[in-house]
Amino acid sequence: MAADRPWHRTYVIALAAVIGGALAYALADWGGWTRATYDPYRDRWSWRSGATPTIGINYYGGLVWGLGGALVGGALGALASRWPWARAATARGLLAAWAFTSVALAGAYYWWSLWPL
Repeated sequence: MAADRPWHRTYVIALAAVIGGALAYALADWGGWTRATYDPYRDRWSWRSGATPTIGINYYGGLVWGLGGALVGGALGALASRWPWARAATARGLLAAWAFTSVALAGAYYWWSLWPL
């Protein structure tokens, strides 16, 4: 195995955070998880699950889920990066591929949910 550099650990943690954030962001909508919803007409925040029946904006709640998923993913990446095999070039390449794939799948899910445009 090549020399282990300091940026390898940071790279693994960042990729795990991207994967966790993308998954949590998309799964919160797909699974109908409870989210923070802002109602601009009543100037009120509420917790709602499922689809938003009124004009409420649940985007902020989705961002909170995504941030939480990124934090959990980063923590798991920090744990996994303690092992040398997790910082190997093949593992880093696989994590990078999963990070791109998770962002692409989350984006495709939201694009598909707009169908038919």
